[in-house]
This record gives sequence, C-alpha cells and structure tokens, in this order.
Amino acid sequence: MSSLNQLAQARATAARVAEVIAEPPVAYGRERLPEGPGRLQFRGVTVQGPDGPVLNDLSLTIPGGALVAVVGRSGSGKSLLAAPAGRLVDPDEGEVLLDGVPLRRLAREEVRRAVAYGFERPVLLGETFADAIGFGPRAPSPEELAAQARAARADGFIRRMPAGYASRVADTPICGGEAQRVGLARAFVQAGRVLILDDVAAGLDTVTEHHISQVLTGALADRTRLIVTHRTSTADRAELVVWLAGGGVRGQGTHRDLWADPEYRATFQALSVPRAPVRTAPGGVR
Repeated sequence: MSSLNQLAQARATAARVAEVIAEPPVAYGRERLPEGPGRLQFRGVTVQGPDGPVLNDLSLTIPGGALVAVVGRSGSGKSLLAAPAGRLVDPDEGEVLLDGVPLRRLAREEVRRAVAYGFERPVLLGETFADAIGFGPRAPSPEELAAQARAARADGFIRRMPAGYASRVADTPICGGEAQRVGLARAFVQAGRVLILDDVAAGLDTVTEHHISQVLTGALADRTRLIVTHRTSTADRAELVVWLAGGGVRGQGTHRDLWADPEYRATFQALSVPRAPVRTAPGGVR
C-alpha cells in the first residue's frame, strides 16, 4: 500500500510539474526605471477568481516610501493586490505602474531588483543558508547578509548550526518560523525600492513581530513597504491603511480614523479579538 501511495503521489507531482512547464513564459519589456521613491499605481486593475472578479476595476496609489497595511476579510483580495505589485501575476485588466512605468514594459531584472517579497511559507532556494538569503539579482557581501539576517532574527539560530551560514538547507531541519525568518532576511537583502510582506506576522511570535516592526520603521524606512495583514497591531503602526471589500478599496486612512467604522472593526473580529488602536509616536513606533 505504501508503494501505491508513493506512486500516486509521484504521478500527481509529475502532472503538476507538467502544468507549470506548459505555462507560457512571462513576457518582459526592455525599459529601465527612472529615479524614484517606489510609488505604486494600480489603474483599473481587475483580477479574476474561479467565481468571478476578486478585484474589480481597482484604482489605488501607494505613496513612495510609505508603510502601508492592506486589510480586509478573508477572500477580499489582499494577496491578489500584493501579487501584481511585483508581477507575480499580471492583472486580467488594467495595469500596475512603478514610479510611472508600467511593470509590463520593464526589463525582468529591473523588476526583480526593485521589488522583493516575504511570505508566510517561503520556499528557500539555494544549497546553503547563505545562498538562500542571498538568492536574487544582487549578491550581498557576507557582512550585509549577516546584518539582514540579524534584522530578520535569523542570525542567532543559523550561527548555532554546525556549519553556520554554510550549513546545507536540505540537511538542516528548521521549523516554520525559522524558515519564515530566513525568507524575510532574503526579502530585506533584495528589496531595492519596494518590500511586500504577505501576512508574514501570522507565524511570528510577539517579540519577533515587534522587532520586525522596528526594522520596517527604521532601517527599511526608505523603501515602500506594503504589508498584507489581519492584525490590528500591524495596521495601527502603518502610515496608511488600505481596506479592501467588495472587489475594491472600501476605505483608506489611518487605522485610528478607520476604526470609527464598525464594518472596519468587523474585518478583524472574524480572526481575533480586536483591541482599540493606541497612540503611536511619529513613524509608527510605539
């Protein structure tokens, strides 16, 4: 029975790999980015789901250099807003611009140098942990690599491994939270203008989340930071909150201002017990 299960799993995996290989390659342009702060513009963006559009004719501007939280109920399209921002997917209609240039017209290396992602469940690519953190279009120095690992709170457990940063990823078991921090370190290294974090706080403990928040409002404050979240604490620290509902932007503003709307408060109640927003210091640091 075990052999049959393994055979069935292998066939299913092969079928999925064949589907991926059959996908047409993404076409890129040849344009370069001008100097800019990392401003993102969504113009009439529609992204289809299995049952119709999840985002429908959405228009939105993310100011360059801002810390922006994207919130909404499950299924409201938070991740589908984040994905086109770095061309993980292309919208079915409309376009996304980075510093005035449509992403489709940019060269591939321009997009990858400008935008980096952090995910709740990252895939670690590369033979060693140094490779996994440095994976991307720019190769960091050993000093920068270690500095960004410290920023993501990954340096400590990596240095405790038998070979430190040279330890092989495939041979070193790590928990989900540790993998997430390695993925965050890579995102910190590669984010040239825009850093997009898709619900990464979900797997982090409170101390680590607070440390990452300090990094986002400190060392990485010159980047545009787009944070998909369901936590009130993250929304409270953001300079701007984008509230998604009904296929579009239901509201924009600070968490304190939006909190006055009971429907906004209800977006958090489905997942956790909300707390009232508290006053923050300039820059969002408590």
